[in-house]
Amino acid sequence: MSRANLHLFLVLILFLAATLIRFYHFPDRITFGPEQAMSLLISADYLDKPSLLGQPYFRVTTSGHQLFTAPFFNYALVPLLLLFRFNPLPVTAFFSLLNLVTAAILYRFASRHLPWLAAFLATLIFLFNSRMIFHSLFIWILNFLPLLGLLNFYFLYRFFISRFPKFAFGVGFVAGLAFGIEYFYLFTAAVIFTLLIYSSRTRLKTALVFAAGGSAASLPLILFDLRHDFYHTRTLWQYFLDTLSNSRQSFITYYHFLNFWPIFVLLGGFILYRMFQKKHTLLSLILLAVYSYSNLYSSHVSFSGAVGMPPGLTLAKLEAASAAISADAPDRFNVASLLDFNTRAHPLRYFLRFYYHRQAEAFDNYSSLSALYVLADSDTDINLPTNYELRSFYPYRVTILDHLDDRYLVYKLTK
Repeated sequence: MSRANLHLFLVLILFLAATLIRFYHFPDRITFGPEQAMSLLISADYLDKPSLLGQPYFRVTTSGHQLFTAPFFNYALVPLLLLFRFNPLPVTAFFSLLNLVTAAILYRFASRHLPWLAAFLATLIFLFNSRMIFHSLFIWILNFLPLLGLLNFYFLYRFFISRFPKFAFGVGFVAGLAFGIEYFYLFTAAVIFTLLIYSSRTRLKTALVFAAGGSAASLPLILFDLRHDFYHTRTLWQYFLDTLSNSRQSFITYYHFLNFWPIFVLLGGFILYRMFQKKHTLLSLILLAVYSYSNLYSSHVSFSGAVGMPPGLTLAKLEAASAAISADAPDRFNVASLLDFNTRAHPLRYFLRFYYHRQAEAFDNYSSLSALYVLADSDTDINLPTNYELRSFYPYRVTILDHLDDRYLVYKLTK
């Protein structure tokens, strides 16, 4: 076997293993929680009424205004919803494939500019990382950040070696897309812009081309601002001031830096390659084994259940709960959940609306109902209302509508 064929064989084995890791027991391992359901609900609403707004952040400013993302993520979900008839399972599989495709692009880029072994090791680090496996199993807007970070690095690299303005446009365009899904990316964009200007021979032209690319990608945000008194700009500025006055209202965590992950793995792959080159083969293999083992057996990876869901809860059980509610619900009903931080039961609302064509009442109507259906743990004392939804409907009679398993039940509350 030639060296090229051996390399191809090893890469195929690597991607096959990564695919099996992601798709093993896939239906029982995916996370379909409030954020995933809200993303699909917002995207489905675009079919009736297109919008320049994306999905809202959970954070609200002291002025009572809410931040919104750019809409391209939600518009990207629309054809998937239509293609898969609103089934979240294959839509989630798209994000698993997105992660694998990002790794393939990473390998393609690295193998052209680094020794083959360095490219292979970098790809292995990317694919076997517990966070990447975790993010492969749910629908989320920030799952695009590793790909956007890689593309930005590519365009920046091409600009450095060629100084062609078209690559500055590419850098700006990708930065605009990333900013639209994560406002924290603004700080990264500022650093990238500084690097571009510092290394450019025609700084004004480069700045204008970069701005043109960023503006093209941010066009929905710009148009909405022009039509609504600069809503995004004023709200983002107010949020920045709120953060300065009360730093506890905001936080920084790993997913704010997902765009840097491809760069980190390229660096890690090159360091391991240099260790192999310097005859530290045994140490390098031990490091790889420890890395792979610690990531595959981390708290972010499970091969039997969904890490991002309450223990034992699966997509199939949410569908079963929705089916039971649909078959029993009167005309005026609502749903609630006592399983996580979001008590409005967005996953149930999604299945009821698109699987069974039943529309639950609005979020602000939990009093004028014929029935309220509650998904809860069997240990929960449903007779003691502790949240807004149950308190609004209290007093009520409780019956068990369905046992999903030994732990989770669907309760029916009536007057």
